Amino acid sequence: MKKLTSVDLSRLHHAEFGQFIVRLFEDFSNSGLNANTDEDFKRMFTNIQAQIPVYTAALDQIKANDESARMADADKIRDADLRALRDALKPYRNAKTQTEKDAYNTVKLLLNEYKNVQHASYEEETSKLNILVEKLLSSEYSFHVSALGIVKFANHLSDSNAAFNTIFARRTYQTSQQPTFDVKALRKILTHDYKQMTNYIVTLANVKDQVFYKDVLTVINNVRNYFSNIILSRNGIKKKV
Repeated sequence: MKKLTSVDLSRLHHAEFGQFIVRLFEDFSNSGLNANTDEDFKRMFTNIQAQIPVYTAALDQIKANDESARMADADKIRDADLRALRDALKPYRNAKTQTEKDAYNTVKLLLNEYKNVQHASYEEETSKLNILVEKLLSSEYSFHVSALGIVKFANHLSDSNAAFNTIFARRTYQTSQQPTFDVKALRKILTHDYKQMTNYIVTLANVKDQVFYKDVLTVINNVRNYFSNIILSRNGIKKKV
């Protein structure tokens, strides 16, 4: 009695499941088998193959969401750099020299213009911080910034703001180029269609004398065995032979 190799598809990550389906088509192609041998199999096979590009696009959407998390982290870093810049001024509130007093008052007034900028939208905050850093490093303020020894804090803010903007621009572009997909719904349909096809093959492999069905089942099981081992190895379990 021929059977399908056991594999818990639900344990595969979304990307792994995509590889699982793609691997089936790659191995089938390399096997030299002809899907046209069975019209019903060909119909199911082609239907699953047609779903791969959409599922891949859904995976790209997940990557874009991951980029959103990186963008949030980058925003926290530049907000921290802004706080560090403000904190660097505090020791000079009671400055002894006139030069430091003047520098403190001048830079403090400038920073006050950007109070609560960290609560603005991503685009507005980026724009305002660009202007702030540009002013701090301009000839109008550079003497005061140097007198207070806070050039490095301004540079840190400039760098982290630029780093954020790079991620933000990439994320915005990706979002504008992609439709919205429900990867879980797509996977559910793909899983259903895959199971329908494999159950069809294992049934015919047991009731038909044609070697085609047995060979297709071998291809299917080779893929299932490979990904079953991935799941087991992730859990530190060795598969029994």
